[in-house]
Amino acid sequence: MTENENCKETLENHLHKQYAENDNNRIGVFTSFIIGIVALFGFYGYVFVNTNKREYWNFDIQEFLLMSFVTIGILFFLAILSLSFGYSLRRDHFIVFNIRKKRYNNAEVEEIFGKIYDPHGKNFFDFLPDLYNLFYWLFLSSEIFIFITIFIKIYDFKNNGSKLCNCIIILHIILLFHIILIMLTIIFRYYYYRKYTNNITQGCQIPKHLTT
Repeated sequence: MTENENCKETLENHLHKQYAENDNNRIGVFTSFIIGIVALFGFYGYVFVNTNKREYWNFDIQEFLLMSFVTIGILFFLAILSLSFGYSLRRDHFIVFNIRKKRYNNAEVEEIFGKIYDPHGKNFFDFLPDLYNLFYWLFLSSEIFIFITIFIKIYDFKNNGSKLCNCIIILHIILLFHIILIMLTIIFRYYYYRKYTNNITQGCQIPKHLTT
């Protein structure tokens, strides 16, 4: 077996191991994120349902607004994590793709790897790997959902004959905070998309120890 063939076999084994590890990591991240968001929405839903109820144990409107503040802050943080992790994985795809192109000819790349791991040709809505892309849109949608539930609760609050005079300033601050975080979530996606397109334009540098 020639040196080039040994190199190809080593690289192929490395790729199989790398993608297997990535898949396992994504399953772990997926499980953690799902558990976290279910617990978060469970607690938020409990506060939402029990706000302004005429019972012994309930939450007032200020506590509900504070809970919405915390919830959307956590969702924003998770959305940014999804962007960061997803972009890092996509960046690795570029590096691995460049290594394959260096070690294999085009026919071999197409025959062995197909287009499954080709990081090119993605648009603004799908440039992240599937799982992280799904999480990002889930968290952004959840931020918008939380924003809408504030108006639902305020409408219910007024229908019960209550007044917002004592928390109107807090309400405006929280609503502004929600709007800013939703906008930042979209802006950060555009920022990472620009980094992705720059990788296509400029190419990713291949570490020297992987090409020698």
